[in-house]
Amino acid sequence: MTLYRVLVADDHPLYRDALRNLVCAAFDDVEVFECEDIASALSCLHSGTVDLVLLDLSMPDADGLDGLRRLRDASPATPVIICSAHDDPGLVRESFRLGVSGYLPKSSGTEVTKHALQLVRSGGVYVPSEALIDTVVKHLSGDLGGEKGATRSGADLTPRQLAVLALLEKGMSNKAIARELDIGEITVKAHVSAILRKLGVENRVQAVLAGHTHKS
Repeated sequence: MTLYRVLVADDHPLYRDALRNLVCAAFDDVEVFECEDIASALSCLHSGTVDLVLLDLSMPDADGLDGLRRLRDASPATPVIICSAHDDPGLVRESFRLGVSGYLPKSSGTEVTKHALQLVRSGGVYVPSEALIDTVVKHLSGDLGGEKGATRSGADLTPRQLAVLALLEKGMSNKAIARELDIGEITVKAHVSAILRKLGVENRVQAVLAGHTHKS
């Protein structure tokens, strides 16, 4: 059996233990690694396959988002969930701009944390609250601006594309969406590409966040 390998990067032993227990409670097929600084996290990434990184932003050898940037540079395809005591909207926004798959305040409860872990594993994106979603979407819209920003209303999305976008927001993978809508996985990929183009965004993370503007 192939194990789901999770790296917990935090310099506080008690919180590392708590996260390890939550990860093990969320998944049956998991192997958890621990480290206390960015240098050790990078070493772990280089030494073998890591499927998910749970990263604290306050690390002894990193300032602010520097540690996240170094991890993204070293392994841009590895999903990262920020686990931080800081929930400043600007920090959340910048984290998502750097490509994180989730942002968990350390005040999050057990069930919320397990839900976030399961959502990200399935290919989804976890944002901690509707208020932060609104903030992130607003800034992303402003950053994109111009003609691309104007397409974010979703008016040009077809009914099928809207259905695919709704399932993306639920954290479904392309394969799961194909099963749900009874269409081919290649067709799903084509719809996702069209959604990204029409919303004027670059990836699934931004598409999921942009999708919330259709509900406001």
